[in-house]
Amino acid sequence: MAKTDLILLHAPSVHDFRDRPAMYGPISDVIPSTPVFEMYPLGFVSIVGYMEQHGYRARIINLAVKMLRNPRFDPEEFIARLDAQAFGFDLHWLTHAAGALDLAAVVKEHHPDTPIILGGLSASFYHEEIIEHFPQIDYILRGDTTEPPLLDLMNHISEDKEPERVENLTWRSPDGRKRVNPLSFVPSDIDDLGIDYGEVVKLVVRHSDLESSLPYENFMEYPFTAVLTCKGCNYNCITCGGSCYTFGKYFGRDRAVMKSPDRLVEE
Repeated sequence: MAKTDLILLHAPSVHDFRDRPAMYGPISDVIPSTPVFEMYPLGFVSIVGYMEQHGYRARIINLAVKMLRNPRFDPEEFIARLDAQAFGFDLHWLTHAAGALDLAAVVKEHHPDTPIILGGLSASFYHEEIIEHFPQIDYILRGDTTEPPLLDLMNHISEDKEPERVENLTWRSPDGRKRVNPLSFVPSDIDDLGIDYGEVVKLVVRHSDLESSLPYENFMEYPFTAVLTCKGCNYNCITCGGSCYTFGKYFGRDRAVMKSPDRLVEE
């Protein structure tokens, strides 16, 4: 496999779903994934593009899709063969808590000296509990926009420096203490942090691996994706975990910020 600086891994909701009987409930028609929620967040795409622009090689590997498409695929054997400077997992939707944390433990078992980074809204909400109780996680980047803090963290990892000044970071110091850096990076302009699907095409060519980049199992038969117009929200719907109140209290954003029309047309 080609050497990569940062590998972003997406886990199924339950890491051993193929080995246990389960009755899955229905999910919304607007969600194209199966009930193991194999669709990774679009933040993966923007992170890959941002890291590549700044000199780091990044890769997306959708472990959940690989497990769905090939009953004989062994995620542990596959993980053992990976080589990266750091691994990242998304814990954006809470349904991935078990799968992401369990597979992060598998990564740590095979790559004990390689840092594991967690991100996403659910990880941001539970950042202190996770860093205290799950030793396989080394870093958690909080907030709805983490590309520049992640770049800063990767620079610190490359230089073997403690990330005391990396914004939005929760981490564990060498003596085992929990450290919570300020949630200070909440950009009001997100035009420079867009989604370039061309970066995903480059990954497919570079690694000769289409399957790893597929956003969900039947993407080739039913392809669609999204253009995100904003981050945050101005409303407080009682059933939504991404309300104005939630964004303000936990992610530092007190109002929605919009992309410019020109940027949306470009995407």
